[in-house]
Amino acid sequence: MADAAKTILIVDDEADLAESYALRLDDQYETMVATSGGEALTKLGPDVDLVLLDRRMPGMAGDDVIKRINDWELEFQVVLVSAIDPDMDIIDLPFDGYLTKSVSKDELLNAVEQAFLTQRYEELVAEYNAAAETYDVLRATHTQTELDDTEEFAELEARMDELKAEFDETIDQLDGSSMTSLLE
Repeated sequence: MADAAKTILIVDDEADLAESYALRLDDQYETMVATSGGEALTKLGPDVDLVLLDRRMPGMAGDDVIKRINDWELEFQVVLVSAIDPDMDIIDLPFDGYLTKSVSKDELLNAVEQAFLTQRYEELVAEYNAAAETYDVLRATHTQTELDDTEEFAELEARMDELKAEFDETIDQLDGSSMTSLLE
């Protein structure tokens, strides 16, 4: 699932730790580092695909950062990283993954990959639903003979089949915890 075009913003007040995460991810992703919540807000933009965000930082904590960026109309995934175990205080936080420090390279890569797979799944669902709506409208307003005679309808059906296949492939790659969050 690695995609060199994906950019990850790593936010942790421990600069050495943030840099170590960047080194673990550099082979497969573009990375940027911010060492405070305020700096993270200045680096966020449409070029960021995922934010790896420490929850506990001096000044603006990760929880505050995530609440601020939740109102932005940017599309990126958020994986929280914390030295504290998750508690009920995460219920209202919008995030796509949670890691408890210390984090191995495999755990980090898996969390990032699962977040990107979740994003792709959501994109596929949206695209398939739009195509299905078009399909249903055409079926309701045209005879089957009319539809069979159009190249555009055949292309729509082929695209829906492609989306179903990619949808199934993506589901197979998602782990159990990612699937649970998608179904909620």
